[in-house]
Amino acid sequence: MSRRGRRFRRRLERLAATAAAGRKRLETVVRIGGEDLRLYRAGLRKGRDWFGLFGRDLLITALLLREPEFTREALRFVSATLGSRFDPRTGEEPGRGLHEFDDVELRGLSTRYNASEVSLLLVVAAAEHLAKTEDVGFIDEIAGGLNAAVSYLLRRCEDGLFLEDPAICGAERYALRATYWKDSHLPGREDPAYPVAYTLVQAQAVAAFRAAAQLAEHLPGAPASRTALIAGASRAAERLFADLWDPISDHPLIALDRDGPIRGVSSDALHMLWYLPPGDVRQGHLAAIARGAESLVTPFGYRTYAPGQVDYDPRAYHLGAVWPFEQALIAQGAARHGLSSAREVAFRVVDGLETLGFHELFYWDRATGLEGATAVDGQGCDLQLWSLAVPAALLSVLNGE
Repeated sequence: MSRRGRRFRRRLERLAATAAAGRKRLETVVRIGGEDLRLYRAGLRKGRDWFGLFGRDLLITALLLREPEFTREALRFVSATLGSRFDPRTGEEPGRGLHEFDDVELRGLSTRYNASEVSLLLVVAAAEHLAKTEDVGFIDEIAGGLNAAVSYLLRRCEDGLFLEDPAICGAERYALRATYWKDSHLPGREDPAYPVAYTLVQAQAVAAFRAAAQLAEHLPGAPASRTALIAGASRAAERLFADLWDPISDHPLIALDRDGPIRGVSSDALHMLWYLPPGDVRQGHLAAIARGAESLVTPFGYRTYAPGQVDYDPRAYHLGAVWPFEQALIAQGAARHGLSSAREVAFRVVDGLETLGFHELFYWDRATGLEGATAVDGQGCDLQLWSLAVPAALLSVLNGE
């Protein structure tokens, strides 16, 4: 390793030690189903709780950290809180993963189950945990939840295309305007014209099918055979590039709803590579994703959304800001697919973490540099759980893991 490489590793190691100490400030114990679980709140602001327990945040942090005990507690929590009925107020349906443990009301509805992909992440994280630990006994412990999550995946896929639709729980819309991690709103839409297929969630569905196939032999009463799940993964990957690739821009769509394509160059295209093995992505598609991503580059990693597009704002929560956790996923996915330049751009997040700390998101505007970026916006956190996972995840890239 070069001298520059050794210096960069030392910077990451220092950040990782600071992050480990910071994570203790988010620790909490919650009693679920008669069991005490050691979990972590999503974020603090000015030393006070700002975000509570989120299924998505816990599972993505588990995937980045790959710490067995953290992962087990996150899997227990999400499995124990899976939906069991249809509820139009909360978005609950059987097997659907929890968005937010607290009951937060927006637009006359609750955000509680407003997350389309948490069940998919549950299955992916369980398979990753099994591969790392060979802890078959734990998988047996949460087998009921995993079967419910796989049933949700199967129910939501129509010929391999994963569709989000509040009509399934008896509602016309959700409390949130989008139900994947970029949940503030979609460009050019107040709400999607349901049903909607989110491109990033489609890639997560591909990964969930494969993960379910890996778990199938350990899940008594599994809702589908290993063979059927492998076939489901192949069909979902086909639909990803057949239905959710925009031939006009030669770039993935952000989403496709009843009103048509929701176009835009966004970080979703790079982000989704984390969930796809190289065999799923043709070289032409990979090159097009890399070209499009050039318009997202900042000194601190990739923006969520490219300048010059509808609803773009460098200070927009999901349509212009830089999110540290996403840089870690992009770096890992880029390394997997041989995109060395994308990996290096994602590594720039280290400069932001050293300058600003483990914030929820960064703002950067070419005209102002770092002006105004020393604090997150009014909804942001200055200590965010999945931002704290970034140094360890980037170290795993350096280690070739």
